Amino acid sequence: MGKLRTIVLALLALLIAAGTVTAQQAEISKKQDVAVFALGYYGYNIPLEVLANVDAEIQGVFVNLGRFNVLGQTERFSSKDVQDFINLIQTAKQNNTPLPDEVKFGDVQLTEGLLKKLYGAFVVVIPTIVDFKVEKPNNEYQARIKTSVAFLNVAEGTTIGMANIETTGTSKETQTKAVADAINAIPVQLTYEVRKIPAFTLRTQVLQANAFEVKMQFGTDMGVMVGDEYVVVKRSTIGGLVDEREDGLLVIKDVGPQISTAAVRYAGPTLKEGAQLREVPRLGVDVEPYLYYLTYFNNVYGWDLGTTNLTPTKGALAIGAKAAVSRGFYDVRPIVGVQINFDTALWLPVIAYAGVEYNIYLRRLALTGTAAFAGASNAIVRILEENYSTSDDPWFTHYGIKLNVGVSYLISRDMRIFANGGMDYLFGVAGSVGGPFQSYGGYGIAAGIAFKL
Repeated sequence: MGKLRTIVLALLALLIAAGTVTAQQAEISKKQDVAVFALGYYGYNIPLEVLANVDAEIQGVFVNLGRFNVLGQTERFSSKDVQDFINLIQTAKQNNTPLPDEVKFGDVQLTEGLLKKLYGAFVVVIPTIVDFKVEKPNNEYQARIKTSVAFLNVAEGTTIGMANIETTGTSKETQTKAVADAINAIPVQLTYEVRKIPAFTLRTQVLQANAFEVKMQFGTDMGVMVGDEYVVVKRSTIGGLVDEREDGLLVIKDVGPQISTAAVRYAGPTLKEGAQLREVPRLGVDVEPYLYYLTYFNNVYGWDLGTTNLTPTKGALAIGAKAAVSRGFYDVRPIVGVQINFDTALWLPVIAYAGVEYNIYLRRLALTGTAAFAGASNAIVRILEENYSTSDDPWFTHYGIKLNVGVSYLISRDMRIFANGGMDYLFGVAGSVGGPFQSYGGYGIAAGIAFKL
């Protein structure tokens, strides 16, 4: 009897251990077949020259993501026909009925051969424009496009999801340029929306790990890019249910054909060989609003309008926002930004800048240096430009540089705080005129919160 009890207990222990291994075994994503239709725009007067490349760009989103085998289609559905097509597939699946020889949705005719090809695809993607508007309220054309993208799981006859994308474009020159800007913004948002859908979000595993670096399964074979982020997933089974919690954050810094290397931002004990990883879908931009106090190298004086008792300005408070491109980049990243200095003697300078930043990462801590070229005007010039300019080229009264070095700390998966010291110098093209057109510059300190979008 004692021996039988020992055997039973041993078997139970083995079953429990096997169940634990099964619960902890990492899920690995596989490539999926998708059929992508052309962008439907029926009922809207969109310039044909703008649409020349848009279908290739949308299909390119799925090709570049790397996790799909893409079957491109030239047919365009109207927004009202999308649901009819979905109903056809769902009805055929649910009732197990054969597909018709052909079917017509508005101007789109699908043959039996095409229907069978779509029927064999895992997912059908149908993008359509559901709203289109071009206005010219002031001195520029403003285009707004709302695009709906339907994702249909043909294998199950279900709708995976709907992505609603709204993009805008502006131009002082032509309506076509405004519409082109709005349409060209669709692929970036569509990439993000696709990666957000749980069925398309990559899941993989750790191959090797230490305190600072991880080797991860998947590389260019599944579209992994430098700058992509993955969370370490801690899994446990409670009452027959699988509970998943985030237990670490990794950032891809090198991508190979099948294996990628990631830097560890933070991690718990779950991070080890075989650990489950899940992609963090992002737009791929870090937005950094900040407050900045600038102390001028030399006093700044406003225009002398008859008095000699002018009060010198020794410095100014400024607000700004910097955006750094994160997807596709790791330590060296391109940046753009805008800053407004609250100095009335200079008519509230408005500064736009673009450049690069270099980062040294130490888990949650990062040291950053930035160098950028700047162009500036002021609030009055900007108002005149908005109302009277007929060109998309900006009016700049100053050119110069922005430099800074700083430190940041990651306080959560999506947010970090930062502080830096910087130097600005703007050379006035018409500096001899003085007042708001004089050259100025200084050094200062800034602080803010960065949001990872």
